Amino acid sequence: MLGDESCDSFLSLSPKVTVFEPIGPHNSVYFDDAGKHIFTLRSHGTMGVNVKSVLNDLVLNFRIDDEGEVLSIKFSEDNQILGIQRTHRSVDFLNFQGNSPNGIQYSQACKNKSASLLGFVWFSDYEVLFITNEQLELYQVLREKNTLRLNTCFPLNTCWFLWSPEKHICLTSDADNKLHMFQLKTPSVIVKGPKFPSPMSVSSSGDTIPIEQKHCFLAILYDNLYFCTLRYTNLYNGQNAARTVCFYTLKMEDPVVLTHIIILDSEGHVSFSILDNLFMVHYQSEMVTSVFDIALTGTIRDNVIHHTPILRDITIAPFNLSTKIIPALSANLDAQIPIDLYSVNWTINLCSVVIDNSLGCSWLFCLNNSVFPKLVDDHDLIVNFLLHRSSGKSVLLDYFSKLVADSIKEVVSNVDKPLTYKFDGPGLNHRLDQFAFLFKRICRVNHCATKATSKRHTDSLSLSSDFGRKVSDFLAPPYPCSVTMTVSECLQADSSTSGIISQSDIYSHLFLKKQNTERLEVRKLFCSILIEYIRIYLEHDICVDLLFACTRILVR
Repeated sequence: MLGDESCDSFLSLSPKVTVFEPIGPHNSVYFDDAGKHIFTLRSHGTMGVNVKSVLNDLVLNFRIDDEGEVLSIKFSEDNQILGIQRTHRSVDFLNFQGNSPNGIQYSQACKNKSASLLGFVWFSDYEVLFITNEQLELYQVLREKNTLRLNTCFPLNTCWFLWSPEKHICLTSDADNKLHMFQLKTPSVIVKGPKFPSPMSVSSSGDTIPIEQKHCFLAILYDNLYFCTLRYTNLYNGQNAARTVCFYTLKMEDPVVLTHIIILDSEGHVSFSILDNLFMVHYQSEMVTSVFDIALTGTIRDNVIHHTPILRDITIAPFNLSTKIIPALSANLDAQIPIDLYSVNWTINLCSVVIDNSLGCSWLFCLNNSVFPKLVDDHDLIVNFLLHRSSGKSVLLDYFSKLVADSIKEVVSNVDKPLTYKFDGPGLNHRLDQFAFLFKRICRVNHCATKATSKRHTDSLSLSSDFGRKVSDFLAPPYPCSVTMTVSECLQADSSTSGIISQSDIYSHLFLKKQNTERLEVRKLFCSILIEYIRIYLEHDICVDLLFACTRILVR
């Protein structure tokens, strides 16, 4: 989610607050990360169940029978079947008509009487997977008959599991510290993927110990699925083990490999969240956040990229909560009460949903990408970062305009000095290097994105209006993308196409700038930039369609 550009903080809480009844003696709160629903149950549901979506305005209120403590509760993908796990033997189901329960509750037990149900997940509107300690059981819900039909079983000893609702990937761990990967995209079919040994952590004494489920999660970055572990790793010989998050790339057809390691700064409780393909680490005790982008090059050792933060020790923007929303905060209903950031009552979910179980409030994290150029001095990092953000195009173009204005200002200020000055040599080369890097990165990202798009649409080479480019640009012969550039360029076109910068964008933000163009030195600067522009685009076999218009601007 995008933040308020008037805010000076890079990370903030969403203005919209989802309010629910907080945890209490008779209230239980559950969060379904697949549907992004918050469930509040009063007296196990007999006094009411309230469901709210953190993404939209969905609100449901209904009652269920009190049949004991609820372990897990979640809707099917179309929100028309509710699954409730109360025991380690079975799951109860309740059909919905619109937004209200319809019919009686029905149940499905594990196939084996000796099995223990570890959990269940929905992967379609009517199919549900039971994960037991003995096997995977794939059921189809028959709504009209209030029953379930077992479609597929896969015998497997399982201690714990992880589920990716976006990729429909289930990862299980057995008693022998082996991890098994399964995909459930085709109805009634469980496809087995690779098996690999569970990573080990390093104890304070230097011994290796198995990782625990609470230190593992599945993450999607740039459309790639990763198995992630929080553990201690010996990064360098002779040094103490470092606290890291290790990313293992998961692909059904390829072996599982360790590809990225994120190095954490401190000890203590940490939470993780992902937003706009950025991996964020929240340190509760220090009340700070570090931001990582695995698409940016780190230090490569043994074919593994080691990353340090691109933003370190930033803080979430202060947030004031109106007592009209939470009257219990103050007797003054017009008061604005600041909330405790990084509170011990917070649950920060990987999907960037923040839940305060004590207040009964939930927010989404928001990013303000326009702040990034103010926080970082590295020109190359700014360009690379903004090219891979969903809202980065407008910010990058503003940065482009500022770069032009700064260059003109530098020329004018130096030419006006008493001594004779020529804007050439190191001064000019530095500025040209900045523009050249920007042009190269735009060309390469555009090339990889359009190549991926044309591959998906082989029946048509017509250009979408979102790209603002010519068909001839698509016909440029491919060139290898450098491994030192970005992971996302060729692997994730979908996240890049919305931010593609066209030649008309560059024309508007660079060559239409007319400040001080009557001065010969400024005109020489623009000529030098234009030459770099033409050279780089021709290197990438892209026709410079605005060449003559730009030239007329420069020679007037």
